[in-house]
Amino acid sequence: MMLALAFAIAAQTSGGYARPDLLVDTAWLAQHLSDATVRVVDMRARGYGDGHIPEAVFLDNNWIRNPKAPPTFLPTPLEFEALMARLGISNTTKVVAYDDRGGIYAARLWWILNYYGHSNVALLDGGWGKWIAEKRATGTATPAPAAAVFTVKPGTVKVATADEVKAAINKPGVKLVDARSQGEIDGKELRGIKRGGYIESSIPVYWEDTFDPVSKVFKSAAEITKLYRDKGIVPSDEVTVYCQVGMRASHDLFTLALIGHDLAKLRNYYGSWEEWGNRDDTPIKTRTP
Repeated sequence: MMLALAFAIAAQTSGGYARPDLLVDTAWLAQHLSDATVRVVDMRARGYGDGHIPEAVFLDNNWIRNPKAPPTFLPTPLEFEALMARLGISNTTKVVAYDDRGGIYAARLWWILNYYGHSNVALLDGGWGKWIAEKRATGTATPAPAAAVFTVKPGTVKVATADEVKAAINKPGVKLVDARSQGEIDGKELRGIKRGGYIESSIPVYWEDTFDPVSKVFKSAAEITKLYRDKGIVPSDEVTVYCQVGMRASHDLFTLALIGHDLAKLRNYYGSWEEWGNRDDTPIKTRTP
């Protein structure tokens, strides 16, 4: 049954992606809301109580990153298992995550599930905005899924620590990618961080450049591939992405996975600029006025 489900998902996506199963569209989800093997997760920062996709459970994206747990900033395996169990997510569940910002929150869940060994997870293409624009069903009831058993396993994507990022600076075959805004890179937007700037040898790939700004639907594989290739990022590269707290980084990692990059070569510097810019022992480059 799960194999048939995977084929059905792949068949209904477009865009020429190497991994089309990482996205589902609104029509597919509307037909599978009641499937026992599917768990829809609402990752929006606000609005769940006012209305959400029927059967969707709510997950605050802050629950999947611990700012007081360096060097990885991850919840422990036991904490993550308990969280997934409460949401009714088991190791056989198809997880579909959505938000209202082009996948910035949903991609973080995609990344950490893959990190903890659960690859059966997709983002809703176009998210909440597309669902509402199509006038699809919504509800305000909070589902109470039966507790599931989720067991952490070795994953594919990886996490990077600050020390590993230091070692990756100017290293051949390794690309450091900065998913932040130009204002942050230029040191003009500190966002509460002590020091501004960027990491030497890092390449800016702004996360919002991978989807349509109005519909929030992901761009085609050709467009996303061109974005990365024009920046000099090729399939053989080890890629470590950072932002401020690992959300935008997760989004860049998701789009690299979507176009077929080897998952084992993808790392999220989860401490990101919140750690790097607040430490005194991390090298920072700044733009020359």
